[in-house]
Amino acid sequence: MSATAELFQAGLERLGDGDLAGYLDLCSDDVEFEFPFAPPGRPERLRGRENLRRYLEPLLARVGYDAITNLVVYETDVAETIVAEMTARLRLLDSGRTYSMRYVAVVRAAGGRIVSYRDYWNPLALGDRAGTTEAS
Repeated sequence: MSATAELFQAGLERLGDGDLAGYLDLCSDDVEFEFPFAPPGRPERLRGRENLRRYLEPLLARVGYDAITNLVVYETDVAETIVAEMTARLRLLDSGRTYSMRYVAVVRAAGGRIVSYRDYWNPLALGDRAGTTEAS
C-alpha cells in the first residue's frame, strides 16, 4: 500500500472518530479540496487547512460517520496519487436517521501530507434522503 493510500485511510479513521484536528494534521497547510458537483451556493474549491476546518466543523457537528464499506483504493501511475471508491454510512446527529452515500475521491499527497482531494459525490443526497434542504 502506498503512503498516499495510508494517509487516505488514516483520514477516514480520524473522521470516523470525529477527530477533525487529527484529520487536518494529515493535510498540508495549503491543501486544496475540490467539489466538482457542488450545488449553487456551496464552495467548489477550498484552499488551505483553516478553510477546510471551517467547512468541515459544522458538517461534523451535524453528521456522524458510522461505517465506511466497499472501499477500493486504486494506485495510479501518477506519483503519490490514488483514486478511491467507497460507501459511507452516515448518521444525522439530531435525528439519528442514517443513510448511505457513495463517493469517489482522487487524492494526491506530497511530503507525507494530503495536498489535493477531489471529492466526487452527490451533494443533494443529504437533502433528498434526510428530509433537509441543505446539503454539505
